[in-house]
Amino acid sequence: MKYQNQVKLGQNRVKLGQNKISHLFLAESDLGSREQKVLKDVSEKLGFIPEKLLDRSPWWTSKEIGAFRYLGKFDGKKVILKIQGVKPTTSEIYMIQAFSKANQSKILRPPLLYSYLPWNDEKRYEALILEFIDGKPIVNSPTNEKELTEFFTLREEYKKNCVAFPWIEKPKETLSEEIKNNFDKWKQASFKLYPTHIFRKEEDAGLIDNAISVLSENCKDVKREFQHGHFGPSDLIKTIDGQAVILSNLYWSWKPPFYDAVFGYHWFIYNLSKLKNVTPGFVKEQKSLWLAKINNLAKTDSEKKFLNLAFLERAAAGLNLDALSVDPKSPTAKYLVESTRSEIKRLIKLLP
Repeated sequence: MKYQNQVKLGQNRVKLGQNKISHLFLAESDLGSREQKVLKDVSEKLGFIPEKLLDRSPWWTSKEIGAFRYLGKFDGKKVILKIQGVKPTTSEIYMIQAFSKANQSKILRPPLLYSYLPWNDEKRYEALILEFIDGKPIVNSPTNEKELTEFFTLREEYKKNCVAFPWIEKPKETLSEEIKNNFDKWKQASFKLYPTHIFRKEEDAGLIDNAISVLSENCKDVKREFQHGHFGPSDLIKTIDGQAVILSNLYWSWKPPFYDAVFGYHWFIYNLSKLKNVTPGFVKEQKSLWLAKINNLAKTDSEKKFLNLAFLERAAAGLNLDALSVDPKSPTAKYLVESTRSEIKRLIKLLP
């Protein structure tokens, strides 16, 4: 029966597309101003008893939020309420249900979904009541070789047993077209958030455009893979019984090879800037730990090329916006922007 469900998901995926949550920043969400009204409405409809705000999900350093989470009680259980306040292409409700049906792993799983309210066009939200995960991150900040070994072992498990039966359709646009469209949106977001920035240089726009051209040319014949598009330390929690729960299931999508190996590293390094007394030298040490694991994934010349393309895509996104979102007061902020710029130049030389 489980296999039949998986086949059915594969057949049905043509009806649903992948989400591009970063693009929705330009839609100017007003969820922040609606938070208490939405919380009250959901609590009354589902019988959720809110206890405290856990977090809000802004785009980069903006004041606009796309989602928020509350800790509370439901049917006597400790749970988490997630409110999605901008309409996704495909609901996270469906993503979790589909992942649960298609999943063949005995170790990795999505969080349990206890109840939900589907997207309401009038009220402009969807609500999910999810299990509270009694566990801890696989990778902490800062990290060490042991944690990263476990992280990449779990990535191998996910590649083998979580993605064999995709449940959303491949984008109709080519990968090269998607890269260009993504950067068009991200450039708009960058100059909306940071019309000026202390660490942005005049050469950066041209360098980013050069990277986009290299990516577009080299990705013409690259085949996408079905992946979790947010696979990283903050979305992988180890439970007390030894399982690992994958969060942020809104982001299942079709990505180029090795995207899910580079994404977590990309944001982990930038987020080191939040640590007290962090130095560029320490960031370099943490980079080396990650890169030793990631570079070992590519065995053939073609795989090494795909990996370099994944690094270049993330570095270009970093110089355009992600690195600029680091607090300029951090002692590592300038280094992170400069090292991202240098990485783009290095990778462009490596790729034809």
